[in-house]
Amino acid sequence: MLKLMTFPAGFGEPSLSPFCLKAMILLDLSGRPWEPEWLTMPPDTGYGKLPILRTPDGPVPDSNFILAWLEAQGADLFPGHDAGQRAQAHAIIRMVEEHLRLFLVHDRWVREDGWAVLEPAVFGGMPRPLRLVVPGLVRKGIRKSLRNQGIGRFSDAHAAQATAADLDVLQQRLGDGPWLFGSRPTAADAAVVPVLSALDKLPGDTPARQGLRARDSLMAYVTRARAQLYPERFRTPISAAA
Repeated sequence: MLKLMTFPAGFGEPSLSPFCLKAMILLDLSGRPWEPEWLTMPPDTGYGKLPILRTPDGPVPDSNFILAWLEAQGADLFPGHDAGQRAQAHAIIRMVEEHLRLFLVHDRWVREDGWAVLEPAVFGGMPRPLRLVVPGLVRKGIRKSLRNQGIGRFSDAHAAQATAADLDVLQQRLGDGPWLFGSRPTAADAAVVPVLSALDKLPGDTPARQGLRARDSLMAYVTRARAQLYPERFRTPISAAA
């Protein structure tokens, strides 16, 4: 059985990391049996981050390399896609993971209301001497990286404008369908849903959360995905999530 090294739950999500939840959904979509291996810190294996999939071929780090490994084993994670749709899916995944997700990082690590929830969830098990120093140092590093990237300098108005552009793309792609590319969920949904759901679960009324919640079709999509795509032990009935 495959084992997925993953961060534990947090913010009401199956994992603190959208990438770990993405890997969980991909494994379920592939039909391969798997079980989680909960970790609070990444091991030396891989790139110093999670998820990592333990496979007969050795450990596979990074959710996108896990996707490629599952496809190499024969999993159809883009069912019915032609070359054009596959290209669109790739672009959407990159948009969400490399742009929209950064606002999630900002709202968890930089905003005080997000940090108040994140700090105990991530560092709560750390011995007291380290707990007094390490969280602040890590937070400082993330603040710096976000400022260097650019979005850490944005006003709330510009954050709302930037996230709205991404959310509009997702809303347009979804249309009236249940999933981003038609009647069946794909790897694109596995990547997009964890980020949207985590934005919805933010404790503060951030520009990104406001923008998501203002789009009824995207919120219905997130609710549907929680009920149908989350690993079974974490699924929320649609009536309870609505």
